[in-house]
Amino acid sequence: MAANVLFLLATREGLLSLAVIVASLYPAPTVLLARVFFREHIPPVRALGLALAVAGIALVGLR
Repeated sequence: MAANVLFLLATREGLLSLAVIVASLYPAPTVLLARVFFREHIPPVRALGLALAVAGIALVGLR
């Protein structure tokens, strides 16, 4: 519920393009938390994907 409210506020107050990109990355924290708490292995391709996604957010935010 809170995520929906925060998404609505982000779309009204900020850049819609940035809010949509951040919202689409909801699996990323799950992957990172699995690495921290369960010591799961993150394959290099997945780590590269996470890094590129974060870089993409930064680039869209610069606009």
